[in-house]
Amino acid sequence: MSSWGPLGGFSVTSGSNCAGYATLSSRETSVSAACFTGSDNIVMCTDATAANPVMCLPGNGYLTISGTTGDNISYARIR
Repeated sequence: MSSWGPLGGFSVTSGSNCAGYATLSSRETSVSAACFTGSDNIVMCTDATAANPVMCLPGNGYLTISGTTGDNISYARIR
Protein backbone atom coordinates (compact mmCIF):
# COMPACT_ATOMS: atom_id res chain seq x y z
CA MET A 1 0.00 0.00 0.00
CA SER A 2 1.32 3.45 -0.84
CA SER A 3 0.22 6.90 0.25
CA TRP A 4 1.34 10.28 -1.07
CA GLY A 5 0.61 13.73 0.28
CA PRO A 6 1.92 17.31 0.10
CA LEU A 7 4.72 16.53 2.56
CA GLY A 8 5.83 13.27 0.96
CA GLY A 9 4.69 9.71 1.03
CA PHE A 10 5.35 6.24 2.27
CA SER A 11 4.91 2.63 1.23
CA VAL A 12 3.96 -0.29 3.47
CA THR A 13 4.27 -3.93 2.58
CA SER A 14 3.04 -6.77 4.72
CA GLY A 15 5.51 -9.26 3.28
CA SER A 16 4.54 -12.59 1.90
CA ASN A 17 2.28 -14.75 3.96
CA CYS A 18 1.82 -18.40 3.33
CA ALA A 19 -0.75 -20.98 4.22
CA GLY A 20 -1.35 -24.65 3.64
CA TYR A 21 -1.93 -27.95 5.33
CA ALA A 22 0.13 -30.95 6.30
CA THR A 23 -0.87 -34.49 7.23
CA LEU A 24 1.15 -35.79 10.15
CA SER A 25 2.67 -39.17 9.23
CA SER A 26 4.31 -39.19 12.66
CA ARG A 27 3.90 -36.98 15.73
CA GLU A 28 6.06 -34.26 14.13
CA THR A 29 6.72 -32.96 10.64
CA SER A 30 8.44 -29.99 9.09
CA VAL A 31 7.20 -27.80 6.23
CA SER A 32 9.86 -25.98 4.19
CA ALA A 33 8.94 -22.54 2.86
CA ALA A 34 10.94 -19.36 2.32
CA CYS A 35 8.12 -17.25 3.77
CA PHE A 36 9.01 -18.48 7.28
CA THR A 37 11.83 -16.15 8.25
CA GLY A 38 12.49 -16.94 11.90
CA SER A 39 11.19 -17.77 15.34
CA ASP A 40 9.61 -14.31 15.68
CA ASN A 41 7.04 -15.11 12.95
CA ILE A 42 3.44 -15.30 14.09
CA VAL A 43 1.72 -18.45 12.86
CA MET A 44 -1.71 -19.94 13.36
CA CYS A 45 -2.25 -23.70 13.29
CA THR A 46 -5.36 -25.78 13.79
CA ASP A 47 -6.15 -29.47 13.68
CA ALA A 48 -8.70 -29.84 10.89
CA THR A 49 -9.32 -33.53 11.62
CA ALA A 50 -10.24 -33.63 15.31
CA ALA A 51 -10.13 -31.56 18.49
CA ASN A 52 -6.56 -32.61 19.25
CA PRO A 53 -3.79 -30.29 20.48
CA VAL A 54 -1.28 -29.03 17.94
CA MET A 55 1.97 -27.08 18.27
CA CYS A 56 3.67 -25.05 15.55
CA LEU A 57 7.17 -23.61 15.80
CA PRO A 58 8.44 -21.35 12.99
CA GLY A 59 12.09 -21.14 12.07
CA ASN A 60 14.22 -19.72 9.27
CA GLY A 61 12.82 -21.43 6.16
CA TYR A 62 10.62 -23.98 7.89
CA LEU A 63 7.66 -24.61 10.19
CA THR A 64 7.75 -27.54 12.62
CA ILE A 65 4.32 -29.01 13.39
CA SER A 66 3.64 -31.43 16.25
CA GLY A 67 0.38 -33.21 16.97
CA THR A 68 -1.50 -36.47 16.59
CA THR A 69 -0.34 -38.91 13.91
CA GLY A 70 -2.71 -38.99 10.91
CA ASP A 71 -4.32 -35.59 11.54
CA ASN A 72 -4.46 -32.79 8.96
CA ILE A 73 -3.03 -29.55 10.28
CA SER A 74 -3.91 -26.25 8.61
CA TYR A 75 -1.35 -23.47 9.06
CA ALA A 76 -0.87 -19.85 8.08
CA ARG A 77 1.89 -17.32 8.62
CA ILE A 78 0.19 -14.16 9.88
CA ARG A 79 3.20 -11.91 10.26
